[in-house]
Amino acid sequence: MTEFATHGFLSDEIREFEAEILANFKNRFDLADEANKAAHEIIYSVNIHKNLTELLLATLLTRQAASFQSFLILIQKGLMTQAEIILRNISETMFIVGAVGKDEAFAEKFVLSEEVSRKKALVRLRENHKKYKKEIDQETIELIDELERKIREQRIETFTTERIAQIAELSDYYDTLYPLTSLAVHTSARGLDKALDVDGEGEVLAIDYGPIRQDFEMQLDAAISMTLYTFHEVASHFGVEVEKIEQLQRKNQELSGAA
Repeated sequence: MTEFATHGFLSDEIREFEAEILANFKNRFDLADEANKAAHEIIYSVNIHKNLTELLLATLLTRQAASFQSFLILIQKGLMTQAEIILRNISETMFIVGAVGKDEAFAEKFVLSEEVSRKKALVRLRENHKKYKKEIDQETIELIDELERKIREQRIETFTTERIAQIAELSDYYDTLYPLTSLAVHTSARGLDKALDVDGEGEVLAIDYGPIRQDFEMQLDAAISMTLYTFHEVASHFGVEVEKIEQLQRKNQELSGAA
């Protein structure tokens, strides 16, 4: 059997840590399993009409289901920082789904906003070519002009994550959870302190490398909460029964409240 000391998170020994984590947080992982089942019931129940809103919601549903499963896989193995990176993605998907539900015109605005990102990427490519005195093809130049004209004439706007959360009326999540998960996404000095074992006086004792096996109730509760919100909104839009999801939401509130 390979050991953590030689193979890290790819070792056979990690299964022992995983079993310990699953046992310590059994109620929450059982709830997460029920949420995952509910997601797949929705995925295989929706009837998509060929309109932009429903296409966007359907793709966000499958993305959220996959992200939630990824989060659970990582947190079960004690990969907390990596799980928090996925947790931020889960929150961003929730914001978009929430905004679609609050503003019927948002789906089209959101999809069109990608034209701005597309233009910016092409402009960077053009400037890079200029920097190294390379020629850029005429088709790219014409495409940049076309996109600039389209953005100007249709008054296409871009959306920050904060603005999307505001439209969704989910600013509480953005103001509290989002900054925490952003520390995991970006390699910041504050985010790196989790890799150090420090005593009560702030002295560094060693590098702390290993599975996190405790004190992640908040992250797990948040992941379940945000994922269930997304599933509920999408199911409601498509007319799929939401009673089971609401039961799971109440159970999650009870567990997180007890914590």
